[in-house]
Amino acid sequence: MTVQDFINWFGNNPNLILSYFAIIIACSLIGLLFIKPSNFKPPINYFYGILIYAVTIPGLLALVLLLYSFFFLKTNLLQLDLVTYFVPLVSMIISLIIINKTIPMSQIPGFGKLSGLFIIIIITFIITYILQRMFFGVFFVGRFQYLVVFFLVLLLGLKIAWDRIVK
Repeated sequence: MTVQDFINWFGNNPNLILSYFAIIIACSLIGLLFIKPSNFKPPINYFYGILIYAVTIPGLLALVLLLYSFFFLKTNLLQLDLVTYFVPLVSMIISLIIINKTIPMSQIPGFGKLSGLFIIIIITFIITYILQRMFFGVFFVGRFQYLVVFFLVLLLGLKIAWDRIVK
């Protein structure tokens, strides 16, 4: 099974994906109705942490796939599958807006680490894109796996550097 087969599987099973994100948005909306800062205590705050991770990780993956397809593969955005590329991203934005209206993100456990991960992924993607534009990417023309390995090594290096800067 290739990465493209995995992406195509999501496109071929839209009901599963749509149901997953509909449940997350519904939980966010229910929380908007019932959760107040006064009753935002464990286990509710941990549930919100899980909810944020459940929507943000697929959303970030969809964002990386979308940016990779647009910038590296030069794919027409009108030809991309809506369920695979856009539903996780839109669902992430909607859910985070709803959750932020319910309770400040700073009170949700683990959100600081998630926002740090997002920043590191964006910086890594920008560096990878710049290096690819400088024809460093000649090695990656035919092999997506090499680009992924380079991205992961760069991500690990930035993570180690970020940890040393923050300490």
